[in-house]
Amino acid sequence: MTDTGPWTGSAWWGHLVRAVPLAGEVAESEVRAGLDAGLEQELMTEGFVMELVSAELMARVRADDQAARDAMLALGAELEAGPPVVGEDVISAYLIHVPSPGERGGDLADALGPRVRAALDQDRDHRNEPAVAGFLDRLLQAVPGLRPLADAERYGYHDEVLAHPFLGDVAEREVALLTDGASLEIDDDWTEEERSAVLRLFTSADPDPAAEVRAVLDLLEGELGADAAVDDLIATAFVEMLPDEDEPGTEIVGMLGAGLRAELDAQRRQPR
Repeated sequence: MTDTGPWTGSAWWGHLVRAVPLAGEVAESEVRAGLDAGLEQELMTEGFVMELVSAELMARVRADDQAARDAMLALGAELEAGPPVVGEDVISAYLIHVPSPGERGGDLADALGPRVRAALDQDRDHRNEPAVAGFLDRLLQAVPGLRPLADAERYGYHDEVLAHPFLGDVAEREVALLTDGASLEIDDDWTEEERSAVLRLFTSADPDPAAEVRAVLDLLEGELGADAAVDDLIATAFVEMLPDEDEPGTEIVGMLGAGLRAELDAQRRQPR
């Protein structure tokens, strides 16, 4: 079994890295880097490590690394042939970075066996509920500055916006607009490209950035009560992400309408 320090994985994982040695090497490197960066050992599940491996291998595939391509194909074959104890989380973690058919590198998807390909199709044949889709359209029409965030969260065969991640990003952006970016957790060791990408998505050159905050809050307030799925989305993806009293950007709480504030108060009355 590959030596990854405190994390070793199951007997099945040991078989996997013997069958696909490059996957084992990548896993060891990624796990060590994660632990060195302060990630807790409990996070090092097989699914989490598989996603790290898939992400790194696909980065190499896009750089025309044939060994990485062979390893991705071999991983897919192992998951196809694997015993039933191979969890859905492991298969999903492998697939999340595999291009869809028709995209660059999509021939990797075409090479998948029926079991793993069915999982890919089920995951990517995603459609938002009509009420949620309508809500997202209205939000983007009301606040066009959110479109880059929405585009960053598009996924699947139908290029749908992933509603929960997107609205969570919206909450982070609106807080960042009120704090001039101080609420963003930008690490000192980020590259300039990474830093620029975050600032592009979560800040604005508008001379009155609070105007966008008010527009978002007004839209969300007006949407409450019309549809249960939309209410749940707003509550869990936006309201729950708002800062606590000791965090930057808490002034957004004072800008909430009655419905949003009632939801926030209800959440904070619950024991954590």
